[in-house]
Amino acid sequence: MKIEFDLLANAADSISQAIELLAWQDESNDARRLKQAVLAVAHGVELLLKERLRKVHPVLIWENVDKFPSLSARTVTVDVALSRLCKIGGLVFLEDDADLIKSLRDTRNAIEHYAWSTTKKEADRIVGQALGFALHFAKDELGHDFFGYDTRKDDTFDLLLESNPEFAKSFRERYENRAQAVGESNFLCDYCHALAVNPSTGACKLCGHWNDVADDLPF
Repeated sequence: MKIEFDLLANAADSISQAIELLAWQDESNDARRLKQAVLAVAHGVELLLKERLRKVHPVLIWENVDKFPSLSARTVTVDVALSRLCKIGGLVFLEDDADLIKSLRDTRNAIEHYAWSTTKKEADRIVGQALGFALHFAKDELGHDFFGYDTRKDDTFDLLLESNPEFAKSFRERYENRAQAVGESNFLCDYCHALAVNPSTGACKLCGHWNDVADDLPF
């Protein structure tokens, strides 16, 4: 059996691992579960940035472009990836998102190379906000939807919203900001509480649930 992950598949696998750790909580030890979730989402975010950079030009993901495509040479750091995406790729990152990405990198480095001390509340915030960024970046910039129709058949998305309020807040706010930017007029969803419900059908574009639609007919 051949095992192969391209950049996007590799990123998606790590982010899916973080989602499962938060939503299903098969790992009962919170410290271990959140540590692994932070590592997984940090790895996924870094690879998403590199995949977006690869779409600008494959050579750009190498630190020294002259060594492309040698696997013995280093690929770019998060800082360089952000810089090249902005200066060469024409992307614009909000300052808060750039800070989030760099802070996530620092946290991952601490876990992998030194020591890490935090609280459950802080760890939930780190992974929740990082996931909120990752899922929207993947969809907006790479066309990858982690919660398409098939995945909404199970309870993963609902459990994720319930298990991590920081993720629910980040994901909802990012969706609403995007909808407002394109002039969408939606209703509040009774399930995920996002302004994402189609006023005609009652279907939520975010979580997939169908809401009751008010009947304004006089008979």
